Amino acid sequence: MPRLRSLVLPVCLSLALAPVAAQEPPRTAADGGAADAVTVARSALDAELFYQLLLAELQRRDDPGSAYSLVLDAARRTQEAALFRRAVEIAVQARAGNAALEAAQAWARALPGDDDAWRTQLQLLLGLQRTDDIGPVLRDWIRATDAERRPTIIGVVPLILGRVDEPERALAAARTALEPWLRGNTAVAAAAWAALGRVQAQKGRTSEALQSARRALQADARSTAAAALALGLLEAYPQEAEALLQRHLSAAGAQTEVAVRIAYANALAERGRLDEGLALLREPTPRTADDRARLRQAEARLLRDHDQALAAYEVLAAAVAADPEQTDLQYDLAMLAERLDRLDEMERLLRDLIARRPDDPHPYNALGYALADRGVRLNEAKALIEEALRRAPDDAYIIDSLGWVEFRLGNLTEARRLLTDAMRRRPDAEIAAHLGEVLWVLGERDEARAIWRQGLELDARHRTLRATLQRLGVEL
Repeated sequence: MPRLRSLVLPVCLSLALAPVAAQEPPRTAADGGAADAVTVARSALDAELFYQLLLAELQRRDDPGSAYSLVLDAARRTQEAALFRRAVEIAVQARAGNAALEAAQAWARALPGDDDAWRTQLQLLLGLQRTDDIGPVLRDWIRATDAERRPTIIGVVPLILGRVDEPERALAAARTALEPWLRGNTAVAAAAWAALGRVQAQKGRTSEALQSARRALQADARSTAAAALALGLLEAYPQEAEALLQRHLSAAGAQTEVAVRIAYANALAERGRLDEGLALLREPTPRTADDRARLRQAEARLLRDHDQALAAYEVLAAAVAADPEQTDLQYDLAMLAERLDRLDEMERLLRDLIARRPDDPHPYNALGYALADRGVRLNEAKALIEEALRRAPDDAYIIDSLGWVEFRLGNLTEARRLLTDAMRRRPDAEIAAHLGEVLWVLGERDEARAIWRQGLELDARHRTLRATLQRLGVEL
């Protein structure tokens, strides 16, 4: 939840000037403080209430208890979410956790359809370590939600209970929250069994999770949540989980979520069943252009990762020809062209993307890095990467590219600084390969070996890192 500072005073002033009947767009959870002000602006604000809120804001520092009581009273009278939120905030700032919880509970009672009220209450219960109260609150939140959204809120249960360290209490809370919804053969029941199974799996009860996955698919074999649970159990129960996935695919058919199909295909490929994984990605007739693009990207990635770069290139080339508007496919095609040493084509594709998406940092970075990696047109490479960095100044991969071009230009101290920063921001095997090589050239051999070992821990099969070690004749 966004932190709101002096909200009440400006809200009071805006309300004093706003017509009561002003029509504003509905608030969403993502709107933050601006939407809170809009929500409050819908209410009638008489002089008495105005001065009550003004007094609360003035008392907030010296007498937070009185300020809290004034704001909570105003919230109850007006039924305004922004004022309930402000009461919670005042209590939290005063380290009065129970008072904050009281305000959040009043908020949920007054506005049971406001997801923020329930989220705030749950966050406070977690912070206060009142685990035994979490299950009933989750149950009441699910009950207060309309039927269409209920599976989505049920899916929040494992996210909340994943933060509970005591397995038995987490499982008890999950059963309390979900028990009313575990009956029947409905999408809601499937979502509830899947959520229970995820909590069971989180807490090491994988055999119970498998049973919950079965119950979820019995309730609704087309349930994406049930399929996701089965995917998570593939390693522990390969045969049983795969049977559940096959049941889901058979029931859902072409309506199977793309994410499920891709995750299952990846799992099959990891188990040495690449052809089955590829067939899974090729089977359906995707519903949308974006789904088609995601499936073709996944197919190309599997082929590339299994040393079939040319086949991957052909998949993406056909996909780009069929739908030139899918620029992500074109970017991936450019990367495969680079891998196949088709550098002219790579540059043509990336420059076309730069022209079409001038604010996207990635084509600039990709082209600049490709030039730097080959040690050609280094000044141009640096200029391209700097353009990328201007668009995404905190991107570790772009910082890595700039460090690499500095290395190629012979600026070792600057290269070390940039690559160290990139590795700190995002530990990655390729960044480790680059940083290790710079340290090696600087004569810091022990530090280089330590960084390379870290890279191998992140990805023992990384092509660039392995090639670097082989080229420099280093054994770890």
